[in-house]
Amino acid sequence: MIRDIRKMASKRYDVLVIGGGITGAFVAWDSALRGLKVALIDKGDFGGATSAATSKLIHGGLRYLKTLEVGLVRESLQERRIMEIIAPHLVYPLPFVFPAYGWGMRGMPAAVSAMVFYDTLSYDRKWINDDDKKIPGHEKFTAEQILAMEPILDANDLKGGVIYYDCQMYNPERLTLEPILAAAEFGADAANYVMAEDLLREDDTVSGARVRDLLDEGREYELKASVTVNATGPWADMILGRIRGAKHHGLIRSKGIHIITRPLYKDRAMVLQTKSGRHFFIIPWRGHSLIGTTDTVYRGHPDDFAVTEADIAEFLDEINLTVPAARLRRDDVQFQYGGLRPIVEKETSVEVEVYDASRKYELYDHETDEGVRGFVTAIGGKYTTSRNMARQLVDLILLKLGRPAVPCQTHTTPLYGGEIGRFASFVERAKRRKPAGLSDEAVLNLCRNYGSRYPDVLAAAEKKKHLERVCEMFPDIWGEVFHAVQCEMAVRLSDVLFRRTGLCTLGNPGTGVIEEVADVMAKELSWKKRRRNEELDRVLNVFAVKG
Repeated sequence: MIRDIRKMASKRYDVLVIGGGITGAFVAWDSALRGLKVALIDKGDFGGATSAATSKLIHGGLRYLKTLEVGLVRESLQERRIMEIIAPHLVYPLPFVFPAYGWGMRGMPAAVSAMVFYDTLSYDRKWINDDDKKIPGHEKFTAEQILAMEPILDANDLKGGVIYYDCQMYNPERLTLEPILAAAEFGADAANYVMAEDLLREDDTVSGARVRDLLDEGREYELKASVTVNATGPWADMILGRIRGAKHHGLIRSKGIHIITRPLYKDRAMVLQTKSGRHFFIIPWRGHSLIGTTDTVYRGHPDDFAVTEADIAEFLDEINLTVPAARLRRDDVQFQYGGLRPIVEKETSVEVEVYDASRKYELYDHETDEGVRGFVTAIGGKYTTSRNMARQLVDLILLKLGRPAVPCQTHTTPLYGGEIGRFASFVERAKRRKPAGLSDEAVLNLCRNYGSRYPDVLAAAEKKKHLERVCEMFPDIWGEVFHAVQCEMAVRLSDVLFRRTGLCTLGNPGTGVIEEVADVMAKELSWKKRRRNEELDRVLNVFAVKG
């Protein structure tokens, strides 16, 4: 995948996708698979904003049954199975404990009823070839059994519990990257760090965008396309302002933060309900606990979003009130991250309680809404349903282009690294074929991150003689750094550390590690000392928390 804005400006595309999060990634891949000429841009790195701020789950949305959004739950459960099929290396089942308290909405009757309905809606959960990916139905347990499994739980008024299954992502950032890599393999062009400054207008038709290359002294270009897609998530209303002259008031930004702490549970995830009725997860994550998410209205500019000390303190109080035995303190928080979710609420004000707001998505054809042709917008939704959202959007694009209806193929086509069959067997074969000096843990990590493409990483590693680990804390090898720079459009230090590898998945791996990676990238990309230091500062700022 080669970044070449000048070449992109010399072409005319069928589709220009603005926004390289999970929605834009699937729109680009789906469009390319259906034979369209596609360009994708993002003002940051691919998957570097909302799509990187998830709970790392592909799930059916059990809590949406509370608001009777049965269609959304069914769609999510169907997409959960599809994600297991097309990305078997990145998506796998995870057990969840749902403790039941009292006799109301938090009690056993309500929990069991919800689980029976959830299992019924996921009737096709075992329609998958890999037996390890087949999701079982729920099981009921007494209070004593639940406490024996998870002694940290609050025993006060505990009536029992349920274990059910959803799915976890090994690396959400790579799951966002893979549709873009797959789109590029089918002829799409993509570029990160390209800002859409304005839409190109010819009377009542949008014909592309005027863009600025943020890595080339702000040089501007025009990217021409028959249909332009606004897939910018929390920034969508700002793009819409280019055609409406004002912000789109149906978009609400919800702030969600996550924290990574010492391990509270080992093998299972936990779904906990606060006294106010809000749910959050405690999830096992690489030997630690990942806890999230919060859900509050964000009123500022999306570029100014940051996790603050107040956010962390408030969330810790909520966790400790719900699970008193956790006794989490500020120094237990090893890392924190967050993002903004775009939520569609047409009939409510920005004062809405966003936890109860729908996660349904909306597709806008601006020819119908404003008489503006060649422009469509996707707003809302959730990571799990992004593929299906893209399917519907590409159906609309084909219609607007006057092209024959071509069936979507993304529900059956493996992602860029997904052609592996049964994952356990795939890993065993990879271990038997591993080069000398490579640990089984490193092989498993390569298989998880790159799937069937892991030999490409090994080729980069052996060419550079870098099969060794970057640091003892993680199984990532130096070959992944070289591969990211050479083949995956990693152009900034943060791209490698946060989104191409797992080196910063638990926070700061140490200044020495960061500096070593910076030195390697500086050599590969011919950075001068000033640029190297700027890259270091940019990464270290991610770990800083505002007061």
